[in-house]
Amino acid sequence: MLPAWFIIISYLFVGISIQLLGILFSRLSKRIGYIVEITIAISAVVYIFIQYPFLDSFIYIAFVSSGYASTILLTANYDKYTELKSEIKNLDLIKIDLTRNIFRILIDVTLAFVVFIGAITFLIYGPTSSPLKFIIAYGMVSAISEIVKRTITFASINVYYNHEKDSLLIVSPLNSRQLPLEDLQTVTEESSVDILRLHPYFTLFSSTADFTTSLDKVLKLQFSGETIHLTFKDTIKWRTVFDQYLSDPVELEEITILPFYHRKNLKRLLGKLYFAMTVKGISAYSGLLLVLYYFDLPVFIMIPAILVYWFVNLYFSDRILQLAMDAKPTVNPEVIESARRIFKKANISQVQVYETESTEYNGLATGVHIGRSMVTLTTATLQLPLSAIEGILAHEAVHVQKRDVMWGQVWKMAYFIVLFFGIVFLFNHQEVIMNYKIPLFFAIWFIMILFPIYQSFYTQRMEVRADHLGATFLNGSTEQMAQSLSMLARNQDNALQKSVEYSAVNSKKLTESSLDRPSWIWRFLEFQFMPHPPMYWRVEMLKQNKIGWNKSIRRQWFFDRFRESFLKS
Repeated sequence: MLPAWFIIISYLFVGISIQLLGILFSRLSKRIGYIVEITIAISAVVYIFIQYPFLDSFIYIAFVSSGYASTILLTANYDKYTELKSEIKNLDLIKIDLTRNIFRILIDVTLAFVVFIGAITFLIYGPTSSPLKFIIAYGMVSAISEIVKRTITFASINVYYNHEKDSLLIVSPLNSRQLPLEDLQTVTEESSVDILRLHPYFTLFSSTADFTTSLDKVLKLQFSGETIHLTFKDTIKWRTVFDQYLSDPVELEEITILPFYHRKNLKRLLGKLYFAMTVKGISAYSGLLLVLYYFDLPVFIMIPAILVYWFVNLYFSDRILQLAMDAKPTVNPEVIESARRIFKKANISQVQVYETESTEYNGLATGVHIGRSMVTLTTATLQLPLSAIEGILAHEAVHVQKRDVMWGQVWKMAYFIVLFFGIVFLFNHQEVIMNYKIPLFFAIWFIMILFPIYQSFYTQRMEVRADHLGATFLNGSTEQMAQSLSMLARNQDNALQKSVEYSAVNSKKLTESSLDRPSWIWRFLEFQFMPHPPMYWRVEMLKQNKIGWNKSIRRQWFFDRFRESFLKS
């Protein structure tokens, strides 16, 4: 049963307070800040276990942790804001006027409400005892924090141009940047804000930063690792200024952006909303469940209905993600020819290559089976040499060939089904809870930790198979695949470094490449909790094994997963 809203908000506030007090005391000393956070957190947990029944305690602890985690995400950039505020006082800067219109943020908030309308309706009218209410409320906390961050950024943002240091300063308490204009790659002018691309719930990649404050013309500034969107009052003036920093300025025509409600955008709008409701949230599922509850259908009908709806979403996932990413078929003739040759070897000739605008270096395969699959590369990835792109295409081709998207969802669903029946058993056998509190306490925490390990296990096996089996589709075999992954890793490292430099205080250059074998603790985290094995290991295995995917590689991955995780040498 979901607690009263006042109690939920109270425990969210406890989590928020723990983080804020930690920040406050860390100004005296980082160690003092950590001690304060740990002390208050332990005190809160002890109080909750004393005050409430055993299983209910985990609900309250979850809301405390959710409030704490959301506050960390919101305040992660605050030190940069403090640094820039200090610089503003001491430097001769030019403040850039922005166009401001309250309707801009109201549109974002309204679309967020539409996305969560099914979940909100279930919270209000759903069965009082439904565990889904807790899942919805817990999940909405982090989602709402995104809109809170966007709203505060809209209300507080100021932008400055530093002519002496050739940099652009974006100043807001929760979202500040210091952007060296020597890193500027392209400048694009758009007729209006592309809300369907910028809304935080409608994007799959996180490299796009929305600082727009009106619905007027937009300057899109692409840096290494991040793309910035701003609405200047004098767009022509500032475009001229920024063009001076481009190594090869190209006069591009203004891109026409239609309103999100325009009839030509209707399919795109509905696709984005559906993506947000089903992939990034559970509003669609909770809405369906509420309808099933309304007609008082038995459980043996409700569960298959939900599973059928889940499978339908999975079946159409390629089209949903295509709309979510604004992906379009690539027109690069060399990439098309390479994909044709590689996909033919993989027996997936009908699969197309799409591209989506992003400064992230990434590629992904989507679709439940070969007939409904696609391979998508980001525009940044398409700037790599053709030999590297071929390695990525071959890797993704294996994911399509082996239906890894479908099997990944099946394995995940299997875990949740087992978990569901475990929860039902406990609710129907209250005496077990009363008699085995301590074992159950450890069992619940074990299950929470086990899920990412379980998920990492089957996804990493898929990734290793895609590396080695994909290498057989390349003319350069495992050597080309190793070089492709190495180049991808170096570019990802460089983009990450730039992104950190833009938003962090006193950022240091990364001393270790992802191609270097890191310390024991990082190897443990990557091998046990991440969907991909560490890049250094993947490249080394490709250099050592030149005969494709076989039992010896599977065996080596399985044992290395534990050797590299638990042996410090």
